[in-house]
Amino acid sequence: MIDLSVNFNGVTFPNPFLVGSGPTTGNPQKIISAIRAGWGGVVVKTIGDSIVRKAVRPMYGAFRKNKELIAFENLELITEDPLDVWDKYMRIIKSEIGKSSPIIVSIMGGPDYSEWVKLARWAEDRGADMLELNFGCPHGEPERKTGAFIGQHADLVYKYTKEVVSSVGIPVIVKLTPNVTEISEIAKEAENAGAKGVTAINTVNGIIGVDIERAQPLPDVNGYSGYGGISGPAIKPIGLAAVSKIYSSTSLQISGVGGIFDWKDAVEYIMMGSTTVQSVTYTMIKGFEFISEWKKELELFMERKGYKAIEDMVGLAAKKIRPYEFLEKVTKRRTNVDEEMNIVRGEIYG
Repeated sequence: MIDLSVNFNGVTFPNPFLVGSGPTTGNPQKIISAIRAGWGGVVVKTIGDSIVRKAVRPMYGAFRKNKELIAFENLELITEDPLDVWDKYMRIIKSEIGKSSPIIVSIMGGPDYSEWVKLARWAEDRGADMLELNFGCPHGEPERKTGAFIGQHADLVYKYTKEVVSSVGIPVIVKLTPNVTEISEIAKEAENAGAKGVTAINTVNGIIGVDIERAQPLPDVNGYSGYGGISGPAIKPIGLAAVSKIYSSTSLQISGVGGIFDWKDAVEYIMMGSTTVQSVTYTMIKGFEFISEWKKELELFMERKGYKAIEDMVGLAAKKIRPYEFLEKVTKRRTNVDEEMNIVRGEIYG
């Protein structure tokens, strides 16, 4: 019998598939729909207090090749709903889904530590099963000394995490930005501060493209644009590397996210060290109902390969990552560079 349930930081999820923090977890209707469709859990769209504001419009842009989505950009911020509205939302959510699937509440405060503590206690009091500290948002918030600004400084990650962990009794995980030199060093400080796990990765800072006829960076916000968060298939290699580095250098459990567009992507993240996986952009495009197919395909794969539980796959591929010097010792030398490139082309385009 295949068991899809996972124990993530002491909390049991019926399956490893979570809807990550974003537009599709921004109100009770969406969250309840996701759980009823069969998702293992949700991460609520990041909740704040003093930093809540309206995001710019338009806030989205896409990069496609042959009509296929390669990357997606957002200029979206955290929730635009204040805490009193989320008071009502949380009551509705908890009354509708009960304990069937855990709810992770993502929070972001301003530069003052006390606001993070206030939000953490607020979330715990309203039934959150776990907290996710958003240290990863790469646009808008860093200008105000929060979001990825915190996530890019190991000392700040330690201090903010320590303050929150010491103030609540539920597990705390930290969402990390990939826009750093060495993400494993940041993760270590989160671990030292008492975090039980991390979410990796948040979006990659970037610009989705330029309209060359108008010399206009995109998305076009009334003639201007800004650096946004890039998601979608293009960032999956970055996410896989980040997860494997964290898995290999810490004892933290990991929720992998970044470019997960099918069940195989999810398995890749699990084999690189993730216990749970999150999808955001794909749920914006396809909704929630596809999760039943993902679970079915995952079960068939596990049965075919002889895996009884998700934990049997966690980190299997990460253990095969080695330094370049090691690869030099085991490599099969090729004298014909053209032959090597033909193989690469075949793997990518064949």
